[in-house]
Amino acid sequence: GKASRDGLDFLAVYIGPTLMAPLGWVILRKIIRISNVQRTTTIADFISSRYGKNISLGSIVTIVCFIGIIPYIALQLKAISESFEIITNGRIQANHNAWFSDTSLYVVSIMAVFTLLFGAKRLQTSEKHDGMMAAIAFESVIKLLAFIILGIFLTYGIFNGFGDLFTQAMNREETRDLLVMPKSTGYREWFWITILSALAFTLLPRQFHVSVVENTNENHLRKSMWVFPGYLLLINLFVLPVAIGGILIFGSSGVNADYYLLHIPLHFNQNTLALIIFIGGISAATSMIIVETMALSTMFSNNLLIPFIVGSERLKDRFAQHLSSISIWSRRLSVVLILTLAYFYYHRLDQYYSLVSIGLISFVSVAQFAPALLGGIFWKKGTKAGAISGIVIGFVIWCYTLVIPSLIGTNASGQLFLTEGPFGFTFLKPSALFGLEGFSPISHAMFLSMFFNIIAYITVSLNTTQSVIEKNQSEVFVDIFKYSAVYESTIVLKGKASLPDLESLLAQFFGIDRAKQVIRLFAKKYEIDISNPGLPADPRIIAYAERLMAG
Repeated sequence: GKASRDGLDFLAVYIGPTLMAPLGWVILRKIIRISNVQRTTTIADFISSRYGKNISLGSIVTIVCFIGIIPYIALQLKAISESFEIITNGRIQANHNAWFSDTSLYVVSIMAVFTLLFGAKRLQTSEKHDGMMAAIAFESVIKLLAFIILGIFLTYGIFNGFGDLFTQAMNREETRDLLVMPKSTGYREWFWITILSALAFTLLPRQFHVSVVENTNENHLRKSMWVFPGYLLLINLFVLPVAIGGILIFGSSGVNADYYLLHIPLHFNQNTLALIIFIGGISAATSMIIVETMALSTMFSNNLLIPFIVGSERLKDRFAQHLSSISIWSRRLSVVLILTLAYFYYHRLDQYYSLVSIGLISFVSVAQFAPALLGGIFWKKGTKAGAISGIVIGFVIWCYTLVIPSLIGTNASGQLFLTEGPFGFTFLKPSALFGLEGFSPISHAMFLSMFFNIIAYITVSLNTTQSVIEKNQSEVFVDIFKYSAVYESTIVLKGKASLPDLESLLAQFFGIDRAKQVIRLFAKKYEIDISNPGLPADPRIIAYAERLMAG
């Protein structure tokens, strides 16, 4: 879809992750090592843990993810639903206004059931889901094969190879411009989309979950550093040929370019090929929905609901013995909530935007975590106040420049706000905030939000002091390779607690037998004396209990 409108611009979305992959050994390896040591299970856990294990910061990151990622899940629902309608030749639209004929409703229901069965049934979210990862890997292969088969069919079955296809493209005015850099945006657009996609490669909740939480061996990064860019190269080989071929075949008939992959085989009565393409598309979208929803549901439980219950004396006393079941059920309910919100978003706004546009809007939202996360693992002076101010300011600018314009209707007052700014202040126009003109909406929002985010993060951090636990965490995060080997056997926490209190706390989640067992095994491993329960617990046991709770 993007290639058919903007030509070579689409490549920037893939160049970012391709460039980021070789940096995996420097950045991603460090994040994985920290996550394993700290037992973090989501990006919200990771960022809040760096800045003194701050509950407020974790809650802010979770809320930003919820608001920013719902459109991304909605676009997957849109892709599946509309693909199904295309491959059934619109027959299901006979009674389209009836709820029982709404394809997206069935998609949401199936996704919810699958995620509940396979992604939200265990308390320990730090456990690896090898089966789920194998399924997603298999889906990725199916998706790639489907795309390549269609590309070969189009290039060598309908046209006489790449030479013939591009020759015809150069002879048509509407396709000639797709082969050169767009004059309106040029390399400026490339730069910002490349940066944006590179950050999203690490910061999207599903990307963080697959790359970090599900990682079983840091050395896997050595292989992914060349396999992943290779995969992106292969899956993009036929993007431009399909985009150009679709325009040459369908012209101005109104066929949606986002679905050329399906329309082309159907146009030539290749129903089997169309079914293979459909399955490939389903594979791409369902894996995104499942992993994204799973990650968000964990964040909802760990960073919003459980801290709220534990932080309230009345609720804590009432539910202290049921935290384990509350944690699991809250994840299940949040899965349903997330998919329901995505369903309504799809029906409210999907008709206004292409699939790529919705995805890039979500990318900009999660890019706001970059200064806090990357700064947190390389810069010891970053503070909680700096992280919060940077994320909040970046998020507000994202909302103002991208979300509000998408929500404003076509009425006169709404259009006046967009064209002349609030109260006639043109320098506050969402599309040209502070007088910044000449950018596309995505590049404009990305530049301004990241600029003020970084400035706020650095300035506030330099003018605020770290708490003791912040300072301790900053040392561990930045120098993780020095600390990780001896982390469990060194004193990393100065809090005090008795052994019975620790066992009681762990028992609320794991049961009393399991709680006593894990403490006994840890004490045996490090030769810690636990024979006198009246004495304060060894700090290493306190730190270990905390990491168990984090998981």
